[in-house]
Amino acid sequence: MLFLTTLHAQAAHSIPPVVSINTQGLQATLHWSKNNKAAGYRLFYAPYPYQGEESISSVDLGNNTNFSIKLWQKATYFVAIQSYDANNKSSEYSNIGFVQIQDRGSEYDYFWETVIKEITDKQFISDDYLYSQLPNSETCFEGSINVSVKTRSLNTLNQIRNLHHLPAVQYDTTSDIETQKAALIQHANNFLVHTPPKNSKCFSQTGLDGSNSSNLSLAHDNKDPANDLIGLIDDAFNISSVGGVGHRRHLLNPFLQFTSYGQVYGASSVKVFDFSNSIDSTSTDIPSFVAFPYLRYPYIFFSDKISDKKTPWNLSIIEDNISQWGNLHDYFSESTVSVTQKSNNQQLIIHDLFSDTNKVGIPNNLSWMVDEWQYDTWYTVSIDNINYQSGEISSIEYDVFIDYKNFFHLDFPLEKDDIQTKKNSINGKLLDVDDKDKFEVKLSGNISFIGKSQFSNTAFFIEVYNSDKQLLQISDKPFSLNLPNNIYTLVVSSCYNLSCYKGMKKYNIEIETQ
Repeated sequence: MLFLTTLHAQAAHSIPPVVSINTQGLQATLHWSKNNKAAGYRLFYAPYPYQGEESISSVDLGNNTNFSIKLWQKATYFVAIQSYDANNKSSEYSNIGFVQIQDRGSEYDYFWETVIKEITDKQFISDDYLYSQLPNSETCFEGSINVSVKTRSLNTLNQIRNLHHLPAVQYDTTSDIETQKAALIQHANNFLVHTPPKNSKCFSQTGLDGSNSSNLSLAHDNKDPANDLIGLIDDAFNISSVGGVGHRRHLLNPFLQFTSYGQVYGASSVKVFDFSNSIDSTSTDIPSFVAFPYLRYPYIFFSDKISDKKTPWNLSIIEDNISQWGNLHDYFSESTVSVTQKSNNQQLIIHDLFSDTNKVGIPNNLSWMVDEWQYDTWYTVSIDNINYQSGEISSIEYDVFIDYKNFFHLDFPLEKDDIQTKKNSINGKLLDVDDKDKFEVKLSGNISFIGKSQFSNTAFFIEVYNSDKQLLQISDKPFSLNLPNNIYTLVVSSCYNLSCYKGMKKYNIEIETQ
């Protein structure tokens, strides 16, 4: 990158600062490592795209190790920090940071921070919250969900659609019996089947109709309806075709007008077509494409970084904004995809490129997997050689930023029995399945983490996060990590994904340097 080359060509040889950047709304905040020998620091910045050495400006920041500034929508800059001593001798430059302002507004910040906290705290999974009448699969009674559950599912779906500039949908109460009976069939038979056979337990024609016209998901305990919708957009656990992202395409279909939600103890149904009151769409607010992820996007829609199940990225074209099936066309047979980090022009590895013209929500799709993407980092996605029905061959380019630091919090208080000793030994107690304990430990080198409980197995999970709050490892078995010198956060918990160790337990964690 030319900006990087220009700065380092001018730099002296000494230990440089390390700068980190966070943006929220129109505010950009820079933090950098402190040099005890430094008398002060200078900020160097240049607009993106880089326009040559004459475009680099600087400002003296004194002895501060942070800097905040309010910018403007779509402001983009390269930044670097340099320290200097009492003799005005400068260090080398820090790493090159990249600042881009893409403000989605206060509603985006408030909604997603609130929902993520509610999901983490498991606030909306109780029987009392979910059901006005409790289901019973033994008697094949589907029960009914509360109005607040319908509202939460609808609000979440419309907030997701708003991330893509898609029109909002309405809730169709006349379809509730279908979605609830569909959820009952899935729960009673412990399967996910859109066309359940007539000999299925709790079979009904209404349940069949609901199963056939809904996104289905299955767990063994109650689910937060908001988390349910988020999981369907993630679609990493799609058992029919991960590349097809069928659940996502149904929910992000610009022509979707209604929805209905049902749940029976973790089996859920979200109706996405065949509504009796649908009307022809004449909306002019439909975008020309639907991409996932798109611009700033909350991290919760992505499988965590260490999961074997990876979240596919995808694109669908909307060439006809009147007819859904007017977009049934092979746009991508010759298409190529690139994902480039904006700060350094590094191209990420793309694989598992997949396209189809199935009648699944938006009836065209290009999907791919991306290796080694990072949170809180701006990327440009480019799709070339798109073959439009008009005969035009064109390209689409858009930016992506997976929003993590602003929404992910590690706030788990310790009780009196939770103790960390100076010898990196941790002892504590998990009071119940929802209890989590957080510890901060300074580590360096090849480190082993060994957990023990009063049981023959570990019976709890150890989570290790770096200083950027990114998950490095989670396991209920001993493991090792090679770690740079820094402060790390350890979280002790009873659950990971759908696996939980129930009941109270005492724990001991030995942290050993190899």
